[in-house]
Amino acid sequence: MKATGKLLNTAYKSLIKPRSQWDTLSSAFATVVSILSSQSDRDKFVDTVNKGVINPTILGQADMGFFITLALHHDLNNDLFKRNGFSIEEFMQGAEPALENFQEVLYSLDRQILPDFVKKLDTVTETMNDETKIDVGDVTDVKNGALGTLETLQNMEKIVKEQCDWKKEAKEHPDSLYGQLYAMVSEQLLEACRLQFVSSVMNCYFNQIPRIAYTLDSGEIQSIALLSARAHEVIPENNEEEEDEEVKKMQQDPDVMVDVSLTPGIEKKYPIAAQIEVLYSIAQKFQKQSLVPVQIDHAKDDAPLEDKDDGAKDSTGTGTDDDKEFTLQTTWVAIFEGILNDGTDNAHSLRWKLIDNRPAYEFPEID
Repeated sequence: MKATGKLLNTAYKSLIKPRSQWDTLSSAFATVVSILSSQSDRDKFVDTVNKGVINPTILGQADMGFFITLALHHDLNNDLFKRNGFSIEEFMQGAEPALENFQEVLYSLDRQILPDFVKKLDTVTETMNDETKIDVGDVTDVKNGALGTLETLQNMEKIVKEQCDWKKEAKEHPDSLYGQLYAMVSEQLLEACRLQFVSSVMNCYFNQIPRIAYTLDSGEIQSIALLSARAHEVIPENNEEEEDEEVKKMQQDPDVMVDVSLTPGIEKKYPIAAQIEVLYSIAQKFQKQSLVPVQIDHAKDDAPLEDKDDGAKDSTGTGTDDDKEFTLQTTWVAIFEGILNDGTDNAHSLRWKLIDNRPAYEFPEID
């Protein structure tokens, strides 16, 4: 049976639809049948476990861990992988340094842009305070002041977004940290990272909550395991619509006899996409940091260096170091996608994109 899928609209984040529980159970059942009926399939399963491609010890800690393990074996034996020369062992060897690099670039970018972003928040906040000064003895002024505050708050997010356009920076400066991150992730994930940065900083800034600052080059993968591997033929939606419309026109013509089972007649070649889910745990060093507004005393600009008081600033220049360095270990599920075959006879270089990096919610026992 040929595996097929739809090329999702660019509003979606993936080429292949997310796996459902039914997909997992169906693949797991297929594995049970094949193992019980074939010695060679039993040998293949044992071989993939011995090679470490399938790690039952780790996968077994997930909700439905037993079924996930069996489903993974079934999906790894997809003919689309075999026909396109895909090696899961080679992929996993490259996944670990790729994920370390992703985390390093992401947090390095965070550290680099944080001071300027906080200064922009200072400017916006000062403007907002100036616009909302009112005379409480005048009811009209109070009403106008409240409306002004609401309008300012509504415009604040827009202003911040305009001053924090990661995609624009990446395209204009491909060698920058923006460009490096953009080269390894999808546009949707880049936007998700940007929004997370903005919301995190604004929350800590306005509520005076300490934020954690990453220690450069401190990230190290502690463990990594393959979670799922799927391959599908990608059929663009517009192609399906064109074929359906052509069949309808033929059926409506009384002079044409159509056997729908034989249409479209000529089999087209479509791209083959692969989606790989990887569970990984990473240890990183951080330090608590307060995003207090930086008070700049221009009178000290001309003072000798030893007379300048920088004691209140941390290494990023945005606040104070609240505590000593500490190590934080987190567990994530990274989702990669790539095109195994572009549907032509031309040589195709396989490139992977990280389309999601989410918490490992299906592993409740893993801290």
